[in-house]
Amino acid sequence: MPDSATPLFKGNNKTSMRAGNERLVITLLHRFGVMSRAEIAAQTGLSPQGVSVIIRKLEAEGLIIGGDPIRGRVGQPSIPFELNPDGAFFIGVKVGRRSTEVVLGDMKGNVREAFPQTYAQPEPEPVADFVLQSVAQIMDTPNGRRASGIGIAIPSEMWNWGSLIGMSDAHMEGWRDLQLAERIAARSGLPVYTRNDATAACGAELMFGKGELPSDFLHLYFGYFIGGGLVLDNRLYDGPTGNAGAIGSMPIGWEGRPRQLIELASISVMEHWLKDGRIITEESFDDIPAPLLDRWLDQASASAAHAVAASCALLDLDAVVIDGWMPSHIRADLAQRIEAALPGFDFSGMSQPRIMEGTLGRAARTIGAIAVPFGAHFLVDQTGPAATGGNDA
Repeated sequence: MPDSATPLFKGNNKTSMRAGNERLVITLLHRFGVMSRAEIAAQTGLSPQGVSVIIRKLEAEGLIIGGDPIRGRVGQPSIPFELNPDGAFFIGVKVGRRSTEVVLGDMKGNVREAFPQTYAQPEPEPVADFVLQSVAQIMDTPNGRRASGIGIAIPSEMWNWGSLIGMSDAHMEGWRDLQLAERIAARSGLPVYTRNDATAACGAELMFGKGELPSDFLHLYFGYFIGGGLVLDNRLYDGPTGNAGAIGSMPIGWEGRPRQLIELASISVMEHWLKDGRIITEESFDDIPAPLLDRWLDQASASAAHAVAASCALLDLDAVVIDGWMPSHIRADLAQRIEAALPGFDFSGMSQPRIMEGTLGRAARTIGAIAVPFGAHFLVDQTGPAATGGNDA
């Protein structure tokens, strides 16, 4: 619970600001879990009467629920309030180079319905058909019919990565004009928000992760391609084009020539080393030959540590969070190797960040897709792309 002496968010007691103040209350309950009326008033600067009006309205709408009264020594008992998981629902679409998943999530980031698909290559039209069909199936369920919006987590410029995933430029060119968000919006009638998949994974850790995070951190997500996200002052920073924190594109000096981190630390590197056409999944990680896995962990950790040191020259980071779609014991090994490699770089004039493990793993990008419409509809201080289409956009 925050220190109640200083307001965390500044509210406004004028009636015309009620919608904004409702967002303040929902944001506080999202961040801290459970709070009383008095604690909410202290953190917003709103009057106790104003908080009571907002609480009654949010309760009537089913967005929050009250717990059993807590009796103190004097005065009226205090009632704790929290978000109602069933208060609102959101559809998340995760599109990747090896898999797509469409899910329905609630106000606490829980996945209620899931439609996954895996493939050897991301063919544009088949992926779009699967997404549209899955969205329709979800919206045909009782909770799906209550969805407030749809978030898409997808790699930026999918058409530019054909050579790294074994697809021709001609095949990948279809992604350029696919207009997936527009097609989903037209079919669903809902506002659709698009975010880079690695940034979405970072947003998921910020909003629904299980760890204690600092206010400024870099998030590294080791997927088929490595990607990143950036949080500054407790806010996910997308940047003007949505590519802030795109650490996979960072040039790294390696073997005598500059190469991007994506060429060195991605899981795709290990898949190419197998040379038997095998597709690596989270479930098949333990089947990878130990010498090959160790070789990848060494290369990925060394090159990632290089990227972390370079990032610290520009950003004063409290921590770097390591996550990816790999078993938790391999993620822990990777994080330990990155931490062990950092002292080999000169941090004079910089602060060496802590290395932390993420908590969402394979689900991070999908939960990140859910987080986008949740934030856009209910939270304060949300940055990110505007909605596409839909009746409420």
